[in-house]
Amino acid sequence: MFVSERDDPAHWVRAGRSYQRFALQATALGIRHAHLNQPIEVPSVRRELQSLLGLGNRRPDLVLRFGYAQPMPRSLRRPVRSVIAP
Repeated sequence: MFVSERDDPAHWVRAGRSYQRFALQATALGIRHAHLNQPIEVPSVRRELQSLLGLGNRRPDLVLRFGYAQPMPRSLRRPVRSVIAP
């Protein structure tokens, strides 16, 4: 879980940057990772999780699972021509 010290945009960005560094290093080491953010997308559930984990005023921002696993198929993508106008 990635947690912000404060509930404001500057700290959300810090948490995102921390996740980015984690994700890049994990990928380099062959460690898979996936978001499990459902528990924090609902404000009341986020507060309950915050309380259960004893986070005080710190805000849970990202919940992940990580470990070693077989590669998953890549997500389908639209062709570039259908996204970029000439």
